[in-house]
Amino acid sequence: MQSVRPVEKWRVLAFTSLGHLINDGWTMFLPLVADIIANEKHALPIAITLILVSFYSSSALLNFYVGHLADSRGSQGTILARGIALISLAFLGFALALAAPTNGFLYFLVAGVAILVGFGSSSYHPVGAAIIQASFGPGDSGKALGFNGAWGQVGAAVFPPLFFALVILFGEGGLLPVGEEYALALAVMSTIGVLAAFAIWRGLKDYRVARDPVDGGRRRGMKEALTKGILVLTVLTFVRSIANTGVSAWLPAYITNVKGEGVGSTLGLTLAVMYIGAIPGQLVLGTLVERLDKRYVLGVSSAGAALAVLGYISTGGYLGLACITVFGFFSFSSFPTLLSLASDYVPRASWSAGNGFVWGLGIMGGNVFGPVIGQVIIGEDYSRLTLAFVVLAVIGLIGALATPLLAKAKKTKG
Repeated sequence: MQSVRPVEKWRVLAFTSLGHLINDGWTMFLPLVADIIANEKHALPIAITLILVSFYSSSALLNFYVGHLADSRGSQGTILARGIALISLAFLGFALALAAPTNGFLYFLVAGVAILVGFGSSSYHPVGAAIIQASFGPGDSGKALGFNGAWGQVGAAVFPPLFFALVILFGEGGLLPVGEEYALALAVMSTIGVLAAFAIWRGLKDYRVARDPVDGGRRRGMKEALTKGILVLTVLTFVRSIANTGVSAWLPAYITNVKGEGVGSTLGLTLAVMYIGAIPGQLVLGTLVERLDKRYVLGVSSAGAALAVLGYISTGGYLGLACITVFGFFSFSSFPTLLSLASDYVPRASWSAGNGFVWGLGIMGGNVFGPVIGQVIIGEDYSRLTLAFVVLAVIGLIGALATPLLAKAKKTKG
């Protein structure tokens, strides 16, 4: 099977980073789109929950399968590019939802579109991480994953202000009916995403993750990725994900309704600084996992995110923005921390499947329950979001304290 020559690894990092930028740009943008649809269509809070749960559920179901498919068939670069193209095209469905009547069809439509977004996003993290891990090796993969993850946060930080800039541009002069500027902005961003997917396909279409020599080229089954270390890591990841995603998913609604800022510049700025904070977070924590015990790096990041949430809801103004920046620094560090740990618990030939299990059932599975817990607490009253954030922060602290239950990783190769 084709391997990656050392001179090619920076090309691999460049194209996978572009993929991370687009993938996370879209997925982190989803709660904002859900909030906009709920406000523009005067829909109940359940519309937001329906979008988020549909997205996270579909992605969780496919992550492990896509990782296994990549391990068994190869073509990791092509699989990654197809996912980016699908998620970009799927967002056109939300543009259609903005023109749909507010009735049962609207809820059906947004759920269906969110499922497609989940399908598209299911390939990036398990496959992208395996490509980087194979290209850079255990000595440098943590830093490489951190660098790559930072570009994901660049996308997350850029998408909201880009969207609002396009909305303002298309809304000037009153040439478009109210609300259509949102749809046109989504269409432009979707086009950019598809073009990026084509570039990724051109750059990585011939890529294959080389098999470890001790495997003798043997294909690994799914069960070989389900080690004890992977299972425990997945449970801890699940708890961490409930806490962090429950907050980030409901944050646009919190800013819009509890803080009374509406859909506007303050909303865009708050989301942007949260994701900007994650950029150095990816780099710093990606470096620390190579120098310190990875379990404790993970635990500190979980605790830091939870404490930052409590600080955010207790303050306001610049101090509140500082707290949400710290939340971003710690919360979105899963790519270098979790997947660096995951690769230590499975054979090289099962890296994509192991990554997919942790990311799919751990991250994305927890992502399903985080928004649901928020919905259960608030019902139809957004003012209860403050209580929801406190509950989610406590869950995050519990997950942080449980991190030492994970056994110290022993790198496995065959």
